[in-house]
Amino acid sequence: MAPSAEATTLIRAENLSKVFSTPGGDVLAVDDVTLDVARGETLGLVGESGSGKSTVARLLMWLQSPTSGRVLFDGTDLASVPAADLRGVRRRMQMVFQNPYGSLLPHYTAAANVAEPLRLHRIADKQGRREEALRLLELVGVNPRLADLYPRQFSGGQQQRIAIARALALKPDLLVCDEPTSALDVSIQAQILNLLVDLRERLGLTCLFISHNLAVVERLANRVAVMRHGRVVELAPTEELFRAPKDTYTRDLLAAVLPVRGSNSLRS
Repeated sequence: MAPSAEATTLIRAENLSKVFSTPGGDVLAVDDVTLDVARGETLGLVGESGSGKSTVARLLMWLQSPTSGRVLFDGTDLASVPAADLRGVRRRMQMVFQNPYGSLLPHYTAAANVAEPLRLHRIADKQGRREEALRLLELVGVNPRLADLYPRQFSGGQQQRIAIARALALKPDLLVCDEPTSALDVSIQAQILNLLVDLRERLGLTCLFISHNLAVVERLANRVAVMRHGRVVELAPTEELFRAPKDTYTRDLLAAVLPVRGSNSLRS
């Protein structure tokens, strides 16, 4: 018997909206968004700057509360979780940000950055946390011999690898990647993307991958949601969306992308 949709869905947004109050008036950043991510799936969320992608990510992570709608994580409405219990939920959902240097603690070494979530959640002793940090650094391709260097002493690509290692420290069920390569040199982007593909397959991660780059999303995602002006205008399996987009805006986005089929820059 096939599992139910509820059993296979890890996180779901239902009729999610977010209004920000500004001196110039209210701004509707997210408008009635409904989407879900199944266990083991990578959902790509694409759209131009200002379309609401990053706001959706913050709402799903419960870093911001919605104006209306709800977020269900593993079947639980996050609005119903007491504040004291949210830390336990957040342990299962981690995020990789656009600016790796800005997301790392500059006065902590690479190893200390990776070990910090373990310390905050009181996992293992100091030596055990360091050993796990060194293992994770090696997993993401950072030489453990560099573990006692500070973020400023690493390249942007290495900084993002450290940030990914930190996000994996708590063995999350959900990994949200918010434009994780857009701040990196083009020559480094493919390395980080290939790393994410390898980690997803090796660890069985469920991922929400946010990007304005459809060529990248085509390689990574099982399904793609396209956002415009705070709304999801199209949601479809990746191959279907790229082969036969239904929405005019999606067609316009695809028309602006250089063809990448057959490229060896990313492993499928």
